[in-house]
This record gives sequence, structure tokens and C-alpha cells, in this order.
Amino acid sequence: MMKLSTMLKVASTVDSEWRSSIAEKILEHWDYDEGSVYAFRYSANFIFVFKKDEETHFLRFNEVSERELSLIEAEMEILDYLAGTSLRTVRPVLSLNGKKIERIEAENGIYYASVFKALPGKQYEINELEKYQFFIWGMTLGKLHGEMKKCDESVHFNRLTWRDHLNSVEKLLPKQETAAKKELANLVSWAESLPVTRENFGLIHYDFELDNQCWENDVAGILDFDDCAYYWYAADIAFALRDLDEQKMTNPLFAEFVNGYESETTLDSDLVEQLPMFNRLHELTMFVKLLRSVDIPDSADHPEWMSNLRKKLVEKIEKYRFSFERLHVNNKELLK
Repeated sequence: MMKLSTMLKVASTVDSEWRSSIAEKILEHWDYDEGSVYAFRYSANFIFVFKKDEETHFLRFNEVSERELSLIEAEMEILDYLAGTSLRTVRPVLSLNGKKIERIEAENGIYYASVFKALPGKQYEINELEKYQFFIWGMTLGKLHGEMKKCDESVHFNRLTWRDHLNSVEKLLPKQETAAKKELANLVSWAESLPVTRENFGLIHYDFELDNQCWENDVAGILDFDDCAYYWYAADIAFALRDLDEQKMTNPLFAEFVNGYESETTLDSDLVEQLPMFNRLHELTMFVKLLRSVDIPDSADHPEWMSNLRKKLVEKIEKYRFSFERLHVNNKELLK
């Protein structure tokens, strides 16, 4: 999630018909069908949908303070690597300058921008999936991890690791967040105790939820690799199935996902037992991202959508904060 101040700065350029002069200026580096550019989503990135020669494309951009160029470059290298596999993955489109990433100076900031051709297919909510589709979902993730395991040992994409994430948490956590700091210490100790092998650890998607897939003829196409990082492969299962009520083999939907996964690659069963801890790690990193994101006070001058979004994010922050405090109390009870 980007800073709300950044989001507001660009969103203020979007008119009542969802058009933006900033987006159109950026797209001059790629060319587009006139009148086809519309705001689509603001979250970790600004996403605009547009057409070029009547084909649907997506523009993704963000202020340079939000993304490191080297990480975006590594993302493009990963997409190039996956283009040589049987996986359906989103593909970047070269700019008129022959670049996958453009650095663009606009009147309200400097941005890194990329364009991707839309993957055909349907996007699902988790409650819309049939049981057999959980197998396909897991199989697709297993195939992705399997391809990562095939990488030559000398190949290392310049992406962040779990340790980078927790180092960032330590750096950004305010002093007064004592329960979150205790949770951080517990998670560092836990993660450092986990085994690391070529089969159980590598580059993961990190956000393999259904909103990052387009399904066509029961084949899941994969979107949005901009959060991929080096973790234990099992973490990707935990993060993908965050909205599932129970991440245990006694849950037939979870079991179907795992069966699909294991049809493509191996899974460390001991690490499956650690899924709750991977989810705790994800929640702590999300907590810090949200603290950073809510960088503007509530104001009657904000548009209604911003006020509503800010309220929603503050509620999430409080929910996370309460969960850390509860974990701390429970840990103290166990030590008595």
C-alpha cells in the first residue's frame, strides 16, 4: 500500500469520467488509442486500463519513492525467465524507446512506469471456486515454484528476502508499538530456526491470491509479480489462502490445493505445520506497511472515498495491534 498522500496527489488528477492527464502523459511513451485510458485501481501501484489497437493493456506506475528501480528491473527479468515456460504469465510491453520501464517526470512528481498486455480470462472470488479449481490453483503455484527450482544455482534475481522484510519492520516500527516489537522478536527467532534447502526455499510470488490471476479454460494466468521475494515456498501457500477459514489438511479445499501443488513439485510437510507462523509474519509486515501508508490526518477537505479508505485502514491497524497484544498476553500466560 502506497502512502495516502501519494495516492491523493495522483487521484486528484482523475476526473469524474475516470480520466487522468498524468496517465495520458505517461502513456505518450507507449502510445494508446485516444479516449481509452481510465483509472482502474490504486493500492500498491496506480493501475490504469487502456487500449492500443483495440487490445486491452494496463499501465502500472508509482512515485519513485515507493519503488526501487533495481527491484522493478529484477521483476522484469523474472517475467522474461517465465516466458520460456509453460506458465501463462503477464508480459511487459516495450515503450516507444524500447524500454520495459520508463522514468517519467510529470508536473506533480517523478514516476516509474510499465505497461502490460492484459491476460484474457475471468477473475474469481474464493467463494466462487469449485473444489476441483482449488486443485488447479495449487497446481499452478506448484508449477511456478517448480520452475523457480530449475533456475541455475548461479541465477539470483535481485529481490528482497524475508530478512529484508523483517529488518524493514524493525526500522519502521514506532517505539510505542511494544506488542508488535515483541512479535517481531519472536518471528525473527522462529524464522532463523527454519531449515533452508534448495527444495524448500526460493523465490515466491508472495501475493498468489485470486485477484492476481486470470482464468481461461481452467488454466490460471498469473499477474502482478511486483512483490515476489525469497522465502520458504510454504509461505506462498499461507499467503495465497489467507481468506480460507482453515489452513489444515482436514479442510477439503485446503487439501485439494495442496494435492494440486504436490502434483507439480515437492512440499516440505514440516513447513506446512508452520503456516500459522508465516501468516503472523505477513500480518506484522502488513501492519508496518499500513502505519507508513496512513501519513495524512483525517480531514473534512478530503474526498469521501479517501476518508472512507483512511478509516478502513485505521481499523485494520487497530485490528492488527490488538492481535499482537493478545499474542503477547497469551505468551505470558503460557510462561506462568
